[in-house]
Formats: sequence, structure tokens, C-alpha cells
Amino acid sequence: MTRTPLAERLTSIIDPAVRTLGVELWGVEFASAGNRMVVRVYIDAPRADAQTDSAAETPEGEAAPQATGVTIDTCAKVSRHLGTVLEAEDAVPGAYVLEVSSPGLERRFFTPEQLRAYLGRTVDVRLHQPQDTRRHLRGILSEAGADFLVVDESGVLIRVAWEQVKTAHLVHEFPGASA
Repeated sequence: MTRTPLAERLTSIIDPAVRTLGVELWGVEFASAGNRMVVRVYIDAPRADAQTDSAAETPEGEAAPQATGVTIDTCAKVSRHLGTVLEAEDAVPGAYVLEVSSPGLERRFFTPEQLRAYLGRTVDVRLHQPQDTRRHLRGILSEAGADFLVVDESGVLIRVAWEQVKTAHLVHEFPGASA
């Protein structure tokens, strides 16, 4: 997944700014709303220590770190703080709208490192270019490395270089729901 120079600059400004408020930057994305750019900032609570949180386990049976989530009040507080920081840095060219939210249940992944906590879960992956004639993968995340991921689609393992990923997100499956 490639990042623009603007995304790199904003990340370098936003990451330390949100950490001062006790949250972590999950990712930054852009959209357009008429004549204005929309800057979406996703924040998450810091990961709990794997030793103390055994609510979730990896496929290997080890406790996986879990985020405790963020509230609407936290998002509002971060939005006010980032608005001031981004204006002071004159970081975004032209008019823009700032949106701050949690990544949600079907969180988008911005880095391959984010994937590791979700091994064994269903992911939806869109590719920039076709790989074996396909641009869309959906299956179990079976491996995540520094620059790749592996999706298990009904027993067929598909390895994808991270640079080929256009978007990747978690597919939330409600407990007890049949597929």
C-alpha cells in the first residue's frame, strides 16, 4: 500500500499529537467533499498488555493484545487538539474537513504490522493490480509479515505483497451467526 507525501507528513504530525492524549494513531485517509478535502483520522486506545488481557487468543493459543476502544468524547477531544495542531503547522493545503473516529469493528488496515493482532480472522483485501486474474480476496488471515500477508481462501493460501494492497479491512463476524 503506497502512501502519498501528504499522508506521510500528516502522520508525522498527528502521531505524536494524539499520543499526548493517551491514544494511538491507527491511520489517516483522504476523501473529497465538494471543494474541500476530508482528512479522516482513525485513533485507537493503546493495546493492553498481553499478560493481563486474555480475552482474545491467537490461533496458536497465545493471548493477543486488545485495544480497549475509544469513546465519542475521546474523538471530540482529539479532533479539537488536532484542529489546533494542523492549523499551527499549516499541514493541509486549502480548505479541509477534519474527521476523527475509531477504526470500528471492520477496521481498515494501514500497515502490515496492524494485521498481526488479527491472525485467524476474516479479512477483505482489494489489490491495485490483478494477481492470478483477481483483484479481490476474502478469507482467513493466516500470516502477516513486514511486507506481505497471506489469505486462506477455503484452503488455498494466497500470498500478497503489501505494496500491491489497495485496501484491506477486517470482516466482523457476529458470534453465533452462521455463514
